[in-house]
Amino acid sequence: MRVVSLGSGSRGNSVFIETATTRVLIDAGFSGSELARRLSALRRTPEQIDAVVVTHEHRDHTAGIGIAARRWGWPLLMTPGTADACDGLLRGGESVELFPSETRFRIGDLEIHAVPTCHDAAEPVAVTVLEVESGLRVGVATDLGRATAPVRAALAGCNFLVLEANHDELRLREAPYPWSLKQRIGGSRGHLSNHLAGELAREIVHPGLGGILLAHLSQECNDPRLARTTVRDALAGCGFRGPVTVAGQDEPSAPVDVEALVTRDGRRAPQLSLFSDVRSAI
Repeated sequence: MRVVSLGSGSRGNSVFIETATTRVLIDAGFSGSELARRLSALRRTPEQIDAVVVTHEHRDHTAGIGIAARRWGWPLLMTPGTADACDGLLRGGESVELFPSETRFRIGDLEIHAVPTCHDAAEPVAVTVLEVESGLRVGVATDLGRATAPVRAALAGCNFLVLEANHDELRLREAPYPWSLKQRIGGSRGHLSNHLAGELAREIVHPGLGGILLAHLSQECNDPRLARTTVRDALAGCGFRGPVTVAGQDEPSAPVDVEALVTRDGRRAPQLSLFSDVRSAI
């Protein structure tokens, strides 16, 4: 099971998750041409994507869903509230499949678990993605004003996390934003700060958690080193030895082999990597 952030931040978000037989995107917040370019950097083509799970309607998560669905036939899976809010992006010919905000469903050999989140969108969700055969699970949780009990419970058993660390609280207070925007970003329906991301990571850390990729960083109110340090400090003393890395906005992140992460110290029985044939090329 392999995970790549195609890019993350206020100008676009998309997470690529791949197994031996299934490839999905969580969100598609870039133009069609930009999605194709970023997939090409992984030696993948848009035609190889099996589906897109859309977490909510904000344009930095949905900018490419309409054109991609029409051009490449991508099925779009989303909640009814998100579908209504995305009406302007869709022309009616796309394949749209609706799911309730708390549910489980299959895409190929992946089981998706959606849980509702607290964010200023119509019907937003976070997701975990389970590779059924191996039992490996990846959590993708961004755009969180706060981590609700369902979100905590869903993320608690994950082997890898893509987790929002949007802003540093002091930098947000000092940012040249209107007070109303600062309240929105830092409020309970806004975005998770570095501090709150660290608290959440500390709460849900467990021996099978192989690594954390921090995502959706604010360009104005955060810094990658600051976000990473804050979360690493929160995890100090928890026994967590995995990497904490940061997703950039402009290029895909380094591919993460989840199996390799969780077997690096013998915590799982070693298995043959699913991606040994492509790792050297990426």
